[in-house]
Amino acid sequence: MVVDEEISVIEKIKSCLKKENIDVVTVDSNRKAFEILDNDKENNFNLILINTHLPDSNVSAFFSMKPKSNKDIDTTTEENFLIKPFTNEKLLEFIKRKI
Repeated sequence: MVVDEEISVIEKIKSCLKKENIDVVTVDSNRKAFEILDNDKENNFNLILINTHLPDSNVSAFFSMKPKSNKDIDTTTEENFLIKPFTNEKLLEFIKRKI
């Protein structure tokens, strides 16, 4: 799942992942993402990318997290963030590493 308010970013990601035969659900708000996750009884999501900023910074990035993970979410290391702007290659590399 990808959560971002910018439709152009969502469309870019969707197009890139579709070419790689990676299924993706995109939403433009955190509220919609929570609604989908609350109703996801089959645990369909392997990874969620959430639009945010790097800690203590104004740099835009996607934070990655695995839903239903029992591990604490570490928001302090940059390895959990995909800094914007990014290339399709960086996006795919990041997703494959996280999944």
